[in-house]
Amino acid sequence: MDEGKPATGHEAPIITADDFGLSDEVTAAILQAFDGGVITHASIMANMPAFENACELVRERGLSDRIGVHLVLTEGEPLTEPIRLCRRFCDPDGLFRYWRGEDHAFRLASGDREAVHRELRAQIQRCRDHGLPVGHVDSHHHVHNKRAIGQIVLELARELDVPRIRLAHNSGPRIGFVNRAYKARFNARVRRAGLAGTRWYGSVDDYLHMSGLSEVGLGSFEVNTHPVFRSGLLVDIAHPERPLDQLVEPVRALRKAMR
Repeated sequence: MDEGKPATGHEAPIITADDFGLSDEVTAAILQAFDGGVITHASIMANMPAFENACELVRERGLSDRIGVHLVLTEGEPLTEPIRLCRRFCDPDGLFRYWRGEDHAFRLASGDREAVHRELRAQIQRCRDHGLPVGHVDSHHHVHNKRAIGQIVLELARELDVPRIRLAHNSGPRIGFVNRAYKARFNARVRRAGLAGTRWYGSVDDYLHMSGLSEVGLGSFEVNTHPVFRSGLLVDIAHPERPLDQLVEPVRALRKAMR
């Protein structure tokens, strides 16, 4: 199950929080996770209501180099006009709609491709305009794993000197053979481009599953989380029954051991 080495590797697993800037509540949860050393990185949504507040708080805490862009094509309001007219991605009001379950985006017509390129470029640029260097890119609902969109993201990463693109999910027991093969092809493209920062990507559950496989080295693993508050506790949205710091403790322990 070896997928090869990352092109630019981390010396210890990283823990990334998605949806930064989605709302004030989610932003507060992610900042608390940073303050407690529960996460190492976060991915911000440039088109969401709490974006500017999140940027200001990040700058105040000196966290700018830990923030990447969570590219969005499935929710909220676009930053650019052309994509508002693309019914493949937006509703009649010009807002992003959730299309991922019905469309695999293997190919895009030239007009749609140009609109997606302009929109994603604008999202990255808006982050930089707000003082974020942008150390990585990934995407809301994993749309950058889609073939045509993934190619655009690769082009933008090269054009804008973004050092890392998140891999497609390649860990844990839940991936079927066909899906695994597709994701492996995408990940190979990211590695060939020199933009793979880790060897593995998945959830905390995936990390724990992989930790039981002796042939797997987990030092180069991006663990994905979605911090939220539930009943006053900081938890992962997929595991509301357990505090987030306890959930990710095995990952944090390995980070400490590798320092």
